[in-house]
Amino acid sequence: MRELPFWLRTAIFGWLAFWAAVHLYWGGFGFPEPITIRSLHLLVFTPPLFLLYPAFEKRSPKNRPSVFDWLWAAASAAPHLWVFIYADAVNDRMEYVDPFTPLMMALAITCMVTMLEAIRRAVEPGLAWMTAGCLLYMFVGHHLPGVLNTRVFTTAEIMEAAWLVPTAGGVYGPLTGIVATTIAVFILFGSFMQGSGTGRLFANFGAAVAGRYTGGPAKVAVVSSGLFGTMSGSSVSNVITTGAMTIPLMVRIGYKPAVAAGIESAASVGGALMPPVMGAAAFVMAEITNIPYGDILVAAAIGAVLYYFAILVAVHFEAKKIGIEPMALQDIPAWREVLADAHLIIPIGLLVYLMTERWSGNYAAFCSTLAMVAVSLLRARTRMGWRAVIESLTNAGLTMAPLAVAIAASGVVVSVLTATGMVVAFGGIIKEISGGSFGLLALMLCITVLVLGLGIPTTPSYIIAAAIGVPQLLELGRPLGVDMMQAHLFIFYFAVIADATPPVAAAAFAAAAIAKASPTIASVHASRFGIAGFTVGFAFLYDPGIMLRGGILEILSATAIQVIALVMITSAYAGYLLRPMGWPVRIVFAVVGLFAAFGHIAPDTVRLAVSAATLGGVGLAQFLFTRKDAMIRISALLLGLVLTTPLLAQTVAPQQAGATLSGVRARGVLNCGISTGDPAWSQPDNQGVWQGLDADLCRAVAAAVLGDPSKVAWHPLTGQTRFPALSGGQIEMLARTTTWTFLRDAVNGLNFTALYFMDGQGFLVKSDSGIQHANQLDGASICLVSASTHELNLQDWARSINIRFQPVVFADKDEARRAYESGRCDAYTGDSSQLASVRAGFPEPSRHRVLPERISKEPYAVAVRHGDDQWFDIVRFVVLGLIEAEELGVTRENAARLATESDRPAVQRLLGRTGDLGPAVGLDRAWLLNAIRAVGNYGEIYDRHLGANSPVQLPRGPNALWNAGGLLWSPPIR
Repeated sequence: MRELPFWLRTAIFGWLAFWAAVHLYWGGFGFPEPITIRSLHLLVFTPPLFLLYPAFEKRSPKNRPSVFDWLWAAASAAPHLWVFIYADAVNDRMEYVDPFTPLMMALAITCMVTMLEAIRRAVEPGLAWMTAGCLLYMFVGHHLPGVLNTRVFTTAEIMEAAWLVPTAGGVYGPLTGIVATTIAVFILFGSFMQGSGTGRLFANFGAAVAGRYTGGPAKVAVVSSGLFGTMSGSSVSNVITTGAMTIPLMVRIGYKPAVAAGIESAASVGGALMPPVMGAAAFVMAEITNIPYGDILVAAAIGAVLYYFAILVAVHFEAKKIGIEPMALQDIPAWREVLADAHLIIPIGLLVYLMTERWSGNYAAFCSTLAMVAVSLLRARTRMGWRAVIESLTNAGLTMAPLAVAIAASGVVVSVLTATGMVVAFGGIIKEISGGSFGLLALMLCITVLVLGLGIPTTPSYIIAAAIGVPQLLELGRPLGVDMMQAHLFIFYFAVIADATPPVAAAAFAAAAIAKASPTIASVHASRFGIAGFTVGFAFLYDPGIMLRGGILEILSATAIQVIALVMITSAYAGYLLRPMGWPVRIVFAVVGLFAAFGHIAPDTVRLAVSAATLGGVGLAQFLFTRKDAMIRISALLLGLVLTTPLLAQTVAPQQAGATLSGVRARGVLNCGISTGDPAWSQPDNQGVWQGLDADLCRAVAAAVLGDPSKVAWHPLTGQTRFPALSGGQIEMLARTTTWTFLRDAVNGLNFTALYFMDGQGFLVKSDSGIQHANQLDGASICLVSASTHELNLQDWARSINIRFQPVVFADKDEARRAYESGRCDAYTGDSSQLASVRAGFPEPSRHRVLPERISKEPYAVAVRHGDDQWFDIVRFVVLGLIEAEELGVTRENAARLATESDRPAVQRLLGRTGDLGPAVGLDRAWLLNAIRAVGNYGEIYDRHLGANSPVQLPRGPNALWNAGGLLWSPPIR
């Protein structure tokens, strides 16, 4: 970065501080609509990069921007300014249909060129070259052979895909959205942590805890770097911040410079793995997977502890081997010095609490940032004045600027991979080479991520690798039960530790510069000190107990295996346990340790028994030959801390303990997936209360399981996110107008419960269009929702009657409805019941017509995860119980009376007066009575939302009971 004149530095830093403050305000009071904030985010943070960073290290002015730098800055602002000004027009334009004008082409090219140059200067040349290569591939892909071959793309299509298709990726896609919102506010929180003196608290705490033990300075580096990582999530900044103090101290007391650099870089890299903040990639993971950020933190907790445990053990063995003493007493801060800053931990605790309570990430970070400023005022030594506040805002802006262009480029890469089909092609190549072996596939993806990390920052490499690898992991890992969370955490871990692995390792190179050591040798040492990153990464796939999955025995077993494996591997490398070890013992330790860590084909009991016996036997033998038992006490303490972490974490995440039913009960809330807003099915009313047929099914299950229909956590999901949310554990049931198909049931790891609605796909058109029948839609543009059965149905139907149409695809139903209403397409296709409810919601329903044709059958059923028969039966028979209640004449009003007065055996069983139906599935006898009293029988629910008592006025038709001419029926509930 340049050393600018005072006036210019003040102007640029003031600009960055102001816009950082604006982002903080948005975090608390709401963000502008997506395209506006994404374009504005890039508009304000891209131009300063050309003024702060020289084009060439040796030839460019170092104390002032050149004329060309000012021109670069102005040019970089133009495309984003245009999109910001014409945000409404960008939102309304039909992607790939409306003309891509010469002005748009010029702005798109300008945007690509200036973005690549900004990345080359301020981020990483490798990322710039990769992005440019992807764009070039779209130009020449049709000339390439085999799987690399693509269709011909015009220049307009390429530039539009990269720049102005925000729904699919590109510069203004969802990735830029998450950076401009949640990640920006968390960067501000980390910056205010540093400004308040929390860094001093971490450094003093690390020295007080670890300084008095063998190898004290190195252990201080490990502890303080892990704590600093919660603030920045950047490995290089961690190295520079803590390494400037710890590396010289480690070298002074006897560590080799390259070893000291390796310790510091391994510890700093792990900061991005450490809750509660982690790194930017973790927020992107939450956005991509639609898994709450708090759930990701809980799942990553044990892995992060294991990572730092392994480094501490390796440092200890290294120190004992070469005889390094603890820190001098005068250099260890007294505990009163640590406690003088202890109040600064309150905002971090607040953040953890709000995240585990499922507050939105940006609002939780906003509240915690304000709390940090307020708490700092409690003591004079931490008090943040206006200068400290402005400095914290400035530092946040300096962090946001390069990240903004890096993530925008990642969006371009993802857009290219998607448009060309290379996501599928690369995945297919890897899958083919792996030969169907899940272990080989995981190893190849590990290598792929590490290679990407050679020249690409953590977050972009994670995004690209996840796009390629996660679908393959989910497909081949289905027999092992691998879900979305496991697959993404696997990719995430290797993207993070790539910063410390040779031949190019940004964190290790920064540490080597401070230590004046060889960067390559430093990165080798960083890799061996960070060995837990490799073992834990694979454990996410094979040993989900470290993610707090399963019962306490599974969690303890998985954690114990990792602990013992890491002790043995690090001991073998150092050649020391309680005393020096010879090569034969070291080889045995290495082989057994690697078997424990990676021998997943063997039962856990075998891995645990073999590794524990080997470690215990060698440890006992060495103990008999030494009187120095201090190591035993320290090791016992560290082992105890790691092994008790699952017990403590169980109280944080009870929802992940045991089967689905026990998890729901422990949490006291049912996580239910519904649509993002679908009239008559699931949509919030004026008071924000979700209403609709699907919403009532969620309430019925909550009433049956928890005795309270209000104990529902609503999860609005799009077509793309609904299945990952269910398979990934974010929700326990999916009640979202979802069609039951073979592939969804047999291949996607889902189970569909009871059929509750029969529908068919139709078309909604404007009454004045003159269209009376579906065959008149030849050449029409048709709005539809992506990731649904509608597109395939539409293609099959159009082919069968030999007509053509122009699909206009949207991410969710609300977007598609608005596009149809505004005239962007001639017709809107969807399930007929939904079209009827959409029509009823228009200001003038008579101006729209649902065509009579039905081009498919769409049976709706609530979906649950595969593998839990008890939960499947509960959800299925709650739905069937509502249908049975209508047939038996049991209503919301008379259910309680009939439970005590009815003499009909079927009613007595249904309402729990006789039989033990509820206890048979782990519930009480009144489970179905509670469900019916909460929402009524099926007929009442239908009439309330779709039938006679609703604006939709949709006849029952096939959704009448079997004895009333319909298709709905329930097996006997007995």
